[in-house]
Amino acid sequence: MFKIFLLIILLASCNRTDKPDPQQARVLINRFEDNILQIEENAQNTFTTFLRQLNRANSDNGSFFIKYPVLADAGNEIRVEQIWLTGIHYENGNYYGVLSNTPVNKSSLKKGDKIIFYTDSITDWMYISNGKIIGGQSIKYLLEKIPESERSFQQNQILQMF
Repeated sequence: MFKIFLLIILLASCNRTDKPDPQQARVLINRFEDNILQIEENAQNTFTTFLRQLNRANSDNGSFFIKYPVLADAGNEIRVEQIWLTGIHYENGNYYGVLSNTPVNKSSLKKGDKIIFYTDSITDWMYISNGKIIGGQSIKYLLEKIPESERSFQQNQILQMF
């Protein structure tokens, strides 16, 4: 997620002719990190809302997702990779989800693997209802950073991924 934010900053500054101010960049990064931490805290605090909707959906849980941190392999430049899980269910005292994509930085996992997740570590949740993202605050936050003229296209791309 941090890499995405840096990419957004770089793209936004492409048209600039002056040199970027390192102090201003640090302020933007700190603000980004604070917002992401708020989103994570909110996701954990509202997880029961997500579960109520998931339970109402009965067996059709393919449109419900949890964003979860996966520890990267040793020696990677990043420590944690955020992965969306689908197929969310509770079984034998644990929550499980299925990786919706193959982690880039965790060689022992691949798309479709079933993993245990802990509700106090989720970083976001969302479900799709009538073509709209409910929850997904991290996605919405990042979409706000994209120029308005490109948001609709990017949101459609995101919906197609899920």
